[in-house]
Parts: sequence; structure tokens; C-alpha cells
Amino acid sequence: MSYRPSQNPSYWTTEFKLGQEDIENLQEYLQSRERPALEIDLVQTLVEARFRREDQRIRRELARGAVYQPKNAYQVGQNIVFPHLNFALGAVSALRPGANPEHGAFDVLTVQFEQGKPRMFAANLKSPHKLNLGDGEDGMTQEEIIGPEQILERYGRELRLRLRDQLLAQEKGSFVNLGRYWSLADLLVDVHVGHLNIAEAIIDVRGAPLATSDILAELGLPREAPLALAAFSVDRAMSQDERFVDVGAESREWFLQRLMPPEANAVPRRLQYQAEAYDRAVLDVPLLQLEWELDDEWSELDATSINTARLARVEIALTYPHRRSGTVPLSPRTQSFFPVREGKRSMITFVDGRWGKRFTGWVAPEGRYVCGLSTWYEEHGIPVGGYVVLERTDDPAEVIIDLKPHRSKREWVRMARVENNQLKFQLQKHMVSCDYDEAMIVAETDTASTDELRRRLYHQPLTIFQLVDDLAPQLMGMSTQGVVHAKTVYSAVNLLRRTPPGPIFAALLSNPRFQSTGSGEFSMARR
Repeated sequence: MSYRPSQNPSYWTTEFKLGQEDIENLQEYLQSRERPALEIDLVQTLVEARFRREDQRIRRELARGAVYQPKNAYQVGQNIVFPHLNFALGAVSALRPGANPEHGAFDVLTVQFEQGKPRMFAANLKSPHKLNLGDGEDGMTQEEIIGPEQILERYGRELRLRLRDQLLAQEKGSFVNLGRYWSLADLLVDVHVGHLNIAEAIIDVRGAPLATSDILAELGLPREAPLALAAFSVDRAMSQDERFVDVGAESREWFLQRLMPPEANAVPRRLQYQAEAYDRAVLDVPLLQLEWELDDEWSELDATSINTARLARVEIALTYPHRRSGTVPLSPRTQSFFPVREGKRSMITFVDGRWGKRFTGWVAPEGRYVCGLSTWYEEHGIPVGGYVVLERTDDPAEVIIDLKPHRSKREWVRMARVENNQLKFQLQKHMVSCDYDEAMIVAETDTASTDELRRRLYHQPLTIFQLVDDLAPQLMGMSTQGVVHAKTVYSAVNLLRRTPPGPIFAALLSNPRFQSTGSGEFSMARR
């Protein structure tokens, strides 16, 4: 039987700390390569090396004496190793007969350890005992030992995060990383500001993103440097210079931040969601189903429950914040259509499903949207609530975007206007040229006044409950039945504040002024 620190979960989690042997082992591993290493490969190297060192230590300890097994007989003066006592070494100082009716005759050993007081142990014991080894066992193994593969499977993610933090904390920054890759500072090629100025000029002239390999070919770095390390050096230097942005969908492609549209560099105010606490438990099943259908990117839904991996096509009803910002949401249903990479903006190509026109889009995962659609929305006259269709292509960086057209005609729609520092609604004829969700369609008389009201309200302590309390009665008054659909309130509130359906639905249900009439509709409560 073997007692190993590696079998204790805390050894790889809460107690994990890089030792000098770990650091030297990882340095040797990286030195032996001509290319950066994946982070998970560093974790595997570390785990395997620790197991090897543990085996070597156990062999050294076991070589110092006989392995203690209660079934064996020992002599005075004999050295014994006790694996269950962390391989402590002791010498038999005395031996006497033992007597126990349950076990029969056996020996009692007095053992003097290198440190501490003498202790007594049973020997020559005929009864079974858990410290006895089986046939062919030598003290190196124990039953169902968890090896490196199982350790990586169980603790690999946490180990990766802990290793990353501790490597970055090393003195003098000897370990360097970029994304999932690591190397040693001493192995990097010197990429100075002159090289970066050349890279900027190349991209500026091209007016489009360039792969690292294309940039590298123009920089004149030392030829003896391994290509992979030279590319890593360039990538790392560019990532630390605010002029450059990696926008590659599959690999690193560099663009200039100053050439990107503003909404690709910063989340537009209309799309910024500031979470507000609400009682989600009040939402009934029909409204939870409605929330799922709306597929808002900020809804508290389990994304894994929505399987879109094989959907070739999806349609969404456009909300006001996305229509005004020229964006589509990265929601559970839409995100699989785009190359979403954590913490990284990506450049994609939209293909107009009507006219075949190709234009640039930008995936912004931190804001949960894809931008670049303002001109397309205007060209096709898509209203708030209009249906937008996304279709896959064989290229992961290319998405077809379409609408559901019908003959242009003037429709009665809700028209929002600002009056006395408040948002008011009325029904008004408006030209519409595509299919839309009737419950969500809304227009506005003056975008500038709506924007100004939104800016003023942004700095006021106005809650979602108060917004719903103000807007819902107006919207009910526009119906001959005196009712309003929850989707309509959701669409209206989002003119003034970016909010997912959950808080809005909860405000409708918890307000005593309103009552549910079924099918997602609400009216004023009868008194």
C-alpha cells in the first residue's frame, strides 16, 4: 500500500503551489521546444513530473528498510519503513510475544524512529490486516490509485487557472503568455517599436486585417529564430500595443483600432444592461415560456438547454436598442452562427440575402452583440419588431442576413414621442416593408429627443418597476380591449433602458394596479 500526497484533492486545488522543481521542470520543457506550448500541455507536464518525483521519493524511502506488514516477522535491529506513517524509518529495539484471543499468537515490536518516542506494532500476525500487501506488490502502488490522466480530467481546469496565476507572479517575468500559449522571455525575439510602426503602416495601406505571417514577412526579424517563436513574439508585442486589435475568427489577424467603427470598440450606451434585482420566482410558466421565445441575450436562461448547433436558420424580432445601434444580439440561439471567442472581437462578413451585397460585421462578445448593420437596416427599412433572419454558410466567418419582405405599405404602429420629459405613445401610420412582430413594433417621432430623455433618465434612480408603472397604462389605453401584451411593454421599456424580459414581466405581475388576463396580456386591475 502506498500513501501519496497526489491522491489528496487539495494537493491539486487549494494547497497547490509551484515549487522550485516545478518551475525548473517547466523551464526545461519550454527550452526544449522551438515553439510556444499550450497551457494545458504545461499542466500535463507539471502533473506527470510530480508523479515521477513522487515515485522516485517512494522508491528511495522503501530502499531504506523492509516494508512494514503486520503478517511478517522481524528481528531486533532490523530497519523497517512504515508507508502509512509517511514512510517513516524505524529500527526494532525490542521484541516480545503478544496475546489476544481474537488474533492468536503474534509478536509485539518496539520500534525506535529517527524522531519521536518509541512505538509498538504487531508482527507475525495471522489475522488479515489492511496494511498487508498482496502477492507481487512492492509498496509502490495502492488500490485504485488516481494517475495523471484522471488528475487532469478532474482538476485540469482549476489547475490551469492556478498555474497561470502563479507563473505570471514569478520574478522577472521569466514566463510569458498570450492567450492559451506560453513561452520563456529569454526565447522571444526582440520586437521593438520600429517593427510595430512598420506593422501599423502595412495594415493601414492594406485597409484590412492581416495575418501574423503576412506581417512577419515584412519585419526583417533574425532568420535564425524559429518561425513559431518569431510569430509568437510579434503577436505578443502587438497585443500589448493599443494600436492593434486581434480580430481573427480562426487564427490571429491584426487590425488597427482607429479603423474600427466606434460600436466595435465600446459597447453603445443603448446596449448597456445594468442588472436590477427582482423576484424571479413570481414569473409564471406562460411568461417564462415567452421569455424563452424572446431569446434576449441578457435573460437568465440556461444556454445549454437551447440546442442551435445544427440549425441552418434562425429568425429574431429586432428590439429598439439593437435597431438603433445597428446590431444583432449574441443570444443562446444566435451565438452559434458567429465565431464567438471569449474576450476577443472578431471581424466577419455579412452577406445580404436580398441583394448579395457583402459588408463587414464585428463580433463583440463582452457586450453580447454583433455590429455593423446600421446601413443595412436603413436600406431595407426594417422597423423595431421587424424579423431578421440569419443563415449559416460553410465559412464560419461569413453569415447571411435577410428579412421577410412584403410590399411596402403604411401600417398603424405605436409612435413614441417625448412630451414634458416623459415618453408618450399614440397610434400613427408608418411605412413598413417587411414582416414584423405586431406586439413589438414601435416607431419614434424624433430619435434625438428620445436619446436625450434616455440620457437624463440614466442618471436618475428610476427603477424598472417605475418605468413599467408609467408606460404600461398608456399602452393599455391604445387597445380597444384595454389590454397590453407583455412583449409590447418589453419593447417600449427598451426605448429608455436596456432591460431583458424577466425584470419587466416581474414588474407587471407584482404591480397591484395590473392584472393578468391570460395569453401574456395585462389590463388595469378592477377595484
